[in-house]
Amino acid sequence: MGSWKNVVEDIGPAFLHRIDKLDKEVTINSTTTNNSLSLQTNTPPAIKVQLNTGGGSFPWHYDNPGPPNNRKLTVVLYLNSSWLEGDGGEIVLCPFLSKSIVIPPLHRRAVFFYSDRILHRVLPSKVKRVCFTMWFNGSDVNTKEDVVLSKEHLKFSSYDDAQCFFTKSPLQRVISRAVYADEYLESLLQCIIGSKGRSGSDDGADGVTKEDRLKVIKQHEASVQGILSKLRPLIDEFRRRKDALSASS
Repeated sequence: MGSWKNVVEDIGPAFLHRIDKLDKEVTINSTTTNNSLSLQTNTPPAIKVQLNTGGGSFPWHYDNPGPPNNRKLTVVLYLNSSWLEGDGGEIVLCPFLSKSIVIPPLHRRAVFFYSDRILHRVLPSKVKRVCFTMWFNGSDVNTKEDVVLSKEHLKFSSYDDAQCFFTKSPLQRVISRAVYADEYLESLLQCIIGSKGRSGSDDGADGVTKEDRLKVIKQHEASVQGILSKLRPLIDEFRRRKDALSASS
């Protein structure tokens, strides 16, 4: 217990200040647009230890889905000294309309990504998987420009410009469930099966009834249709681009 207290009270804040220092050095020396993390150095990171004993997974999501969340940066540190290929539990990062990146949970590996603009999931794990996650708050997170998708945002001269915009903007969170509809649903169904059983049958032996599945499917489809009703041409084009990217992989 004492060691964990040290992580929360000492290591977490020290790590935060180290990242902030490096971020400021990079920003000062950068010749491009200011991409500073603008971390809240007076707020210690939230830290969670996670132990999966096998079978569990996480669906596609953003660590910062919107207000009142203030997360800007996610750091995951893995503690799996005996992990082998095939054990599962990989984290998959999906930069918007880019190729997914599958990262094995190797011992002492740290993974950094933006909390508000990197869609990600965790694949089903077949063995015990241990990690701890730190979330660092930002001072410029979830402004109106990052949350409310307005008509002004949609005045693009081309779909290439639209893709460039959403790739860099947290506003991708507004449309990602529709763009990646099939992927979202697949991961959601994997998670409810993994949380109740692993046989995968249709007769309830996996602990998941047909009613469970239908509820998840209907909720997901309702969310997707809500987006499509307002932005179908944009979503259709982004889906086309996503599928073309997958076909070329």
